[in-house]
Amino acid sequence: MWRVADEIGSSRTTVSAIVLVLVIAAVVGEPRGDHADWRREDARRVAVELWPRSAAERAAIVEGAFDVWTDSAVDGESIVVAMRADALGALALRGVPMRVQVDDLDAVAAAERVRLARRVRDPQDRAAWFAEYRDLDEITAFEDRMVARRPEVVRTRELGRSIEDEPVRAIEISRGGSLRIVLNGGQHAREWISVMVATCVADRLADERDPRVRGVLDRVRFTIVPVANPDGYRYSWERDRYWRKNRRGGYGVDLNRNYSVAWGGRGSSGWRRSEMYRGEAPFSEPETRAMAAAFDGDPVAAHVDFHSYSQLVLYPWSHTATPPPDRDRFAAVADRMASALVAAHGKRYQIRAGSDLQVGASGTLPDWSYGERRALAFTIELRPARGPDGFVLPPEQIVPTCDESFAAVLELADQVIRAGAPTAPDRSSG
Repeated sequence: MWRVADEIGSSRTTVSAIVLVLVIAAVVGEPRGDHADWRREDARRVAVELWPRSAAERAAIVEGAFDVWTDSAVDGESIVVAMRADALGALALRGVPMRVQVDDLDAVAAAERVRLARRVRDPQDRAAWFAEYRDLDEITAFEDRMVARRPEVVRTRELGRSIEDEPVRAIEISRGGSLRIVLNGGQHAREWISVMVATCVADRLADERDPRVRGVLDRVRFTIVPVANPDGYRYSWERDRYWRKNRRGGYGVDLNRNYSVAWGGRGSSGWRRSEMYRGEAPFSEPETRAMAAAFDGDPVAAHVDFHSYSQLVLYPWSHTATPPPDRDRFAAVADRMASALVAAHGKRYQIRAGSDLQVGASGTLPDWSYGERRALAFTIELRPARGPDGFVLPPEQIVPTCDESFAAVLELADQVIRAGAPTAPDRSSG
């Protein structure tokens, strides 16, 4: 049925884990059923933090939960999952230590919608613009104003079109530098802070009043894609705040499982209704093909994929625990970036290989950008570290999160400048 028996050691532990999966599945809904059952209006959805007592129990919870929000392979660390409220009793009967973080996810989303309905839409003042979250149309208009304000430094280009024919847009920022860095947000639709951070970093790079920024732009060209998943992002605003994937066939593909390096491996799913559904084939989705186009042309020295949440700096590989050839350099640069992040507001970001997350991930953009294009690739999981805010991060945290991220990007740029021009990518890898 599932892979639990392949991943767990003793037969007694295996039986216990399978029993736990079956108990969860019986209440949450068998993960081959209808996605709408999970999202039906009469099903109250909750976010729960759990403390597994063994590796077997951890694996069973990950298998049985419909939507895993955060996970870790580190002993003693918790898992946060979203599930139907009527599954809590089954977990309690099994004695799994837990704490409900959000008692009604849809009520939280509804309160956010009420607040957003009162916002000043697309204010011309940039400080006011970043005081609230912005929908796809507002972001597009803001990008256009950036170009109008600084046409000698900023331009936009279309990398491709989404399934629903939305443009996947890149912001190009340059003063003539030859080194290249690619940044992106919004692969996962519900991670709104990643979209705001990517847009904010672009805005600060375009401003140029900081001598350090001018010095960076003399050497580095930036390609920034704030919304890599425009259809999903719009859907998360209009229909389902917690939607993660693109809008393929109504069930969606997890774009960050659709790239060609290790496609189809651990931490992805071949079941369409899974939140980690990888698609029919590598690059089956127009959005992932558009993101790949951002790397065309001159070699890309570095890449950051912004996500939320957990306050982590992750480096390859995510699909295997085998260290990458450049592990020492990744660790050193990640340490500098993490120091820059914490220096901004005292928020600590832990450094890990992507494979240190229990579920792992195959077919990810950073594994592809490193494995196929030889970019020094990182995932930054933004605020919060844990807690009830989760994906619905309060708007007053947008600017501080951008402060942290901008500091990390400048530090990465400094490291790229010190290293010099990258070699041409080895297309035979991955």
